[in-house]
Amino acid sequence: MTSAARHRHRGAPVALLGALCGLLLAGGCGGTGHPSAPGGGPLPFLGLVPNPTDANFANPDSNLAAIQLLQSTGVDFTQSGDLWSSLEPTPGAIDGARVRFQARVFATLGLAQYYNLRIVDTNQRGVPADLAATAWDAPEMLARVDAMVDTLLAVAANWPFVALSLGNEVDGYFGQPAHQAEFPAYLALVRREIARVHAARPGLKVACCTTSPPANPAAWVGDSLNASTDVRVYTYYPFVPASDFQHRPPTVLDGDLDAIVARAATPVLLQEVGYSSSAACGSSPAAQAEFVRRFRRWHARQSRDRVLGANYFLFTDWTSATLNRLFAYYGGTSPGFAGYLGGLGLRDSLGRAKPSWEAWRAP
Repeated sequence: MTSAARHRHRGAPVALLGALCGLLLAGGCGGTGHPSAPGGGPLPFLGLVPNPTDANFANPDSNLAAIQLLQSTGVDFTQSGDLWSSLEPTPGAIDGARVRFQARVFATLGLAQYYNLRIVDTNQRGVPADLAATAWDAPEMLARVDAMVDTLLAVAANWPFVALSLGNEVDGYFGQPAHQAEFPAYLALVRREIARVHAARPGLKVACCTTSPPANPAAWVGDSLNASTDVRVYTYYPFVPASDFQHRPPTVLDGDLDAIVARAATPVLLQEVGYSSSAACGSSPAAQAEFVRRFRRWHARQSRDRVLGANYFLFTDWTSATLNRLFAYYGGTSPGFAGYLGGLGLRDSLGRAKPSWEAWRAP
């Protein structure tokens, strides 16, 4: 959910392009190499969303400093993505310039990139407005998805993606009784695009992001999709089921993630892993730090053949102004939801380190 939320930050695409342009002109950061896993192969890719404070979001120097700082801690990976509707604001007129530019800059900075085309975005469709009521298997829907995916494949031809996802946390939408009847057609759409991608760019892994299976009553959505995908992409925030975003204890991380990896033969990519520091979620700065420490140690025990990558969410807390925009996008809030979105960072909204930042740096 939070990945979608991050991209709802109004003005973010323009600001991000300006910041990335500054990074490119600065000559890049260089990579950190790929340390070995205990068994001798490469460790999974490691990401941490490198957002500076909201006040410095459009400042290229602040963005560069954040990325360089995180690379010094082992970060070599980034996740990005867009609502389909934002890339095709006019029917049939696809704007791939932002995706191309971001991919070029991330490559220059030495960051491997995973991209998520948000055809579905957590609890709603991400399609262009004229397709809002169109069936997933309608000819016009399939033709438009084909064209959008082909645009992304043209980007990947020059700046390869680690993986391409066709939807974000889609179980949040198809797990709703009102939308379950749509799922077979969407599943067929995803299978169609997987076949097309494999034919056009062999080796590019195709997925569809869902929330993680533990304690997830809609895990059947991901299981159905992942029977056809190349990699299982999940977001992982350990909540108490049917609660107001109450966190389970940090100690559940190892067992949960081990179970996720063991669930099927295909590799796992963790699009987002996060844990709020907010008391409104039954958490604390100390609990968040323990979760981060466990995540870093778990990552260090994995190998890339089973865990392709893992991306931690988030470096810096959002301000109340940004949170209010996110609440409007999701159609409301609650104490737990506000605490969840407001406390995910390893630093507070002014950039002051929480205990979790020290846990990240020295797990």
